Amino acid sequence: MKKSQLFCSACDRQVRVLISEAPLGEHQATVHDDELICLEIGEHCTGNLCPLGAAEPNAMVGRLIHEGISTDGLRKVKATCPACGIEAEFVLYGKGKASCTVCGTAAKWEAEHVEPM
Repeated sequence: MKKSQLFCSACDRQVRVLISEAPLGEHQATVHDDELICLEIGEHCTGNLCPLGAAEPNAMVGRLIHEGISTDGLRKVKATCPACGIEAEFVLYGKGKASCTVCGTAAKWEAEHVEPM
């Protein structure tokens, strides 16, 4: 993983990112490209697509989870996930949106209540 800072046009400021490197060697069927992971995903995110990582915010949270990166610096709430049924932490992003830290499912969030999207 390479650490970097990039300008995010959605929140109009520099943000910390990690860039996962593609595995070395030849690839035949499935090619793994480098992925950008925003470390500052949160309520300041303004759209349905991250301009840096070309992914929905819940997919960005999924990348954090998949890579085993701590979500400690992100704002979270605890609720039962409507998809996996586990009581889990949800990372809050955008306006009224959250993503399960267990399965990555996107959900609507309203004052400690999470609903399926």
